Formats: sequence, C-alpha cells, structure tokens
Amino acid sequence: MVRKIRAKLVLQLRAEGLSGRAIAASQAMSRKSVTAVLEAADAAGVGWEAVADRPEGEVYALLFPGRGEHESVFAQPDWDQVHREMARVGVTLKLLHQEYVDACAVAGDPAMGYDRFCRTYQHHVLVTGASSRVGHKAGQTVEVD
Repeated sequence: MVRKIRAKLVLQLRAEGLSGRAIAASQAMSRKSVTAVLEAADAAGVGWEAVADRPEGEVYALLFPGRGEHESVFAQPDWDQVHREMARVGVTLKLLHQEYVDACAVAGDPAMGYDRFCRTYQHHVLVTGASSRVGHKAGQTVEVD
C-alpha cells in the first residue's frame, strides 16, 4: 500500500529553513519525495503561509491534483438505499448483494464480489456515521459483559 507524502510537513520544514536533504533525513522520507513536493509547490506558487491553515489532504490535492484518486470499475449501488434496506426485518447483506448482482447483469455493468460489497458498505457506514437500530422488547433479554 502506497502512503501519501506529508506535503504540509515538508512545506513547514522548508519554511523553517531546512534543506531538502535535511527534511528527508529528519522525517525518514526519500529525497525524491521531498523534491517532488518542493517542485510541485514551486510550480503552483504555494508556500507554507498559503497552506498553514489547510488540512493535510487538501494540501496534497492542491500540489498533486488527480493523484491518489481512482474510480472503481464496478457499478456502485446507492449506499444510502442499501443502509435503509438493512433496517428492514429479514434483510441481509447477502440478499442485497444478490439483488445488486442481478441489477448489474440486467444493465450490463460489472458487479463487485460479496467481500468487496461488504467492505465498501462498512466503509460507507464508517464515513457517514450511519448506525443501525437494534430493536428489542424491554426486559426480554439481558446482556452481560
């Protein structure tokens, strides 16, 4: 897995007067990565003052537009609809995945496998902060840690 370069940190250390080699040595980064950030910042005319209050991801996207982004080759279901369906009684991810595969076959689009479907749904739930309601009758069951 490729890690993103910490571009904001490189620009901060450059503003403090460190050389490219010193930045690379102090942050355990390759000199090539540091040079790439410095050249991209010079080409964009961006310095530490311009990015000091921006988040790291935004700085990286500013210096390297389009890098790190990829579009899935698989057709994406409406994840909000999938989450709403999961709230219904008797609906499972396996059932929703099969409906998704059938819809992709009709449309002629490639469908993702069950494992990827589950991981992508899990990522959607984490990113959106969605949570599932657990229905129960009071006093019917007891849960003990």
